[in-house]
Parts: sequence; structure tokens; C-alpha cells
Amino acid sequence: MIWSALLIPVFAIAILAWKFSSKMNIVEYILVFVVPIICISIGKYASTYSQTHDTEYWNSYGTSAWHEEEWRERWTETETYTTTDSKGNTQIHTRVVTKRRTNPEKWYVKDNIGDSYSISMARFNQLCELWSNKTFKNMERSKHTSHTITKDGNAYFSNCDKIFDHTIPICKQHTYENRVQCSKSVFNFEEVSVETKNQYKLYDYPEENVFGFNPILGGSNSIAALRLQNYNALNGSKKQIHMMILVFYSQPLEAAFFQECYWKGGNKNEFILCIGVDGNQVTWTKVISWTEEEELKAKTVRETKAMTELDLVRVVDYMGENVAPRFVRKHFADFNYLSVQPTNKAIIITFLITFLTTLGISVITVTNRYDFNSRKG
Repeated sequence: MIWSALLIPVFAIAILAWKFSSKMNIVEYILVFVVPIICISIGKYASTYSQTHDTEYWNSYGTSAWHEEEWRERWTETETYTTTDSKGNTQIHTRVVTKRRTNPEKWYVKDNIGDSYSISMARFNQLCELWSNKTFKNMERSKHTSHTITKDGNAYFSNCDKIFDHTIPICKQHTYENRVQCSKSVFNFEEVSVETKNQYKLYDYPEENVFGFNPILGGSNSIAALRLQNYNALNGSKKQIHMMILVFYSQPLEAAFFQECYWKGGNKNEFILCIGVDGNQVTWTKVISWTEEEELKAKTVRETKAMTELDLVRVVDYMGENVAPRFVRKHFADFNYLSVQPTNKAIIITFLITFLTTLGISVITVTNRYDFNSRKG
């Protein structure tokens, strides 16, 4: 449908050839046709990207904490400059200048996949105390730079002690292509209205917090939440998994089905356990996940339902010990066959831009000073 906008430059070329042929040449005809093609291509790409662009959450854990002291360096560079005399003559000169740079002290955590995250001095000291170690490191900066070090700065670091309760979970956003969320013909996730969302008290994804992403929604149990963060952290890069628990109070099982529709089945690396409770009694359970390990999902549903009374710490430990090791992430490249059509809004905007672009180029080609008929002979 969006490519129907090509009719606009086609009509424009026909009119130009009929009414203003003396003002046109082949290059201008090509411009009138090609530039709108570029506009349409950009419109189609932008619409497809906006529909398939999605965010998932990657988990890792801190392996070390670092404090680098301030250090300063000095070096010389040759630079050129221009002078102009009273007669307007210019001359180019060179000179040697001395430059200086101060590198401020910093505190950060390194994770198990090689990324670094800034932390405060107080947090660094807390981690040194938590892991019960702090080591001095001579940075030997003069060996790694040709600059003169005018103030040396070394570092201190603390390594993770690998105790489960001392894990520093890290969770960050990652974008990927998700064609499923805009498919209307294959998965048919029901559109969830605001009224339905409010009626079943459905959840939005929590705001990203690198050091404090809460994977349990609806359950006010900080111990369970921290333990699930730790399990996610320790298994995130190895198993490519992000586990979550959603607790629904006094809601029917339909709430979980609407939650699945609302989140379009979740992200490809997620294993989401939905639990319905009445008081503290577990009334139903459902797993939302793209993993093809169907037995894993069924067993998790059975085991959680069999607990009768909700014990989030127990549920978390079960998921960490049984779900994470057996989880297999779904590869969304399997859904590349799904076609993505531009939205009606994108089509309207593309038609408008194509019309204005075609009109603008046509006016320029007609009103320029060249008359090709008058140049013949």
C-alpha cells in the first residue's frame, strides 16, 4: 500500500512531459522519480522499525569493584595557525604547544561480560567490606602512554567472593527485533483495553534500574526479590534468561491470559510465572514464555500450584534451581517469515511527504533558467 505513493511522481512526470517538456531533461525526470522513492523507502523502514523495535532485559553480575585515583598528563603537539598582515596577505605558521589533561578519579563495577558501571565512593567501600578484600594496583601509566605523567594515580580493587548472597546483580536494557508483537495474522494476541487492564490489575514492565531491577511484581517480599535478582544475574549470560514472578490477588485465571496478551507473549529470553492468590492461598498458576521446553513450563505450573500457600522465597529457589538450568531461549529469527505492514499513520505521512517532495522538485525543475528547446540547433 505504501508503495502506491509512487503514483505521485509518475503523474508528476506525465504532467511535466506534457506541459513543460522544454524545461526538462532526462536527469530532472530521474530526480522527480528517484527522490520520492528514497522518501518512500525511509517511510517504510521507519514504520517497520518502530513496530518491531522491542526491549528485553539482560542480566549479569559484578565481578570486581574499582577505584582509580586522579592522574594528570602533559604532552606537546605541533599546530598550525594563520596570520593576515595589513595588506590582506596570509601566512601559515606552525608552533609547538604544551597540553595538559586531568583524569578525575572514578569508582566503577566490572561485570562478568566485560561491561563497566559507575558507582559512588560509598558503594565501592561497601563492596570492599562485603567481599572482605581490597587490593592495591600500580597502574604504571607511564608504560602505556607517550605522555609525561605529572601526577601519578593508581587503583584499588575488590574481587567478588562468589558467595550467593553477596552477588551484585546487574540488569540492563537491550533492543532487538520482535516481529511477533505486530503480527495480526499468526498469534492474534487480543488487544487489551484500558478498562481490561484496570479490571484485572495487569502489570507494566518495571522501570529499568541497573542495580535494582525488581523481578517480582505484586509480591512485597524483598528477600525473594533479591534472591531472584541473584539467580537472574548468575544465569543471565550463561542461559540467556530473565525470570519474573507476577502475583495476582483475588483475580481469575483470565488475568494471566490478558497479561500475556498485554505483553505480547513477553520477550524472547523471559520466563514469567503468574500466580493467582486468594488471601495467601495459591489458586492458579500460569507460565508466560517463548521457550519451547513445554515440560519445563508444565512442571513449574504443577510444582507452584502444589505449594498451596504462597511462599515467594520457596518459589524463587525452585525457579533458580530448576528453571534456570533447563531454560532454552527461543530464537526470534524463527519469526523472520512474518511480514510487517506499515501503519495507516505511516502511509498517510509518507504520501504527504512524497507529494510535497515531488511538488518541490517539479517546481524547481520548471522554474530554473534552462530552456532546452531554445538551446537546440
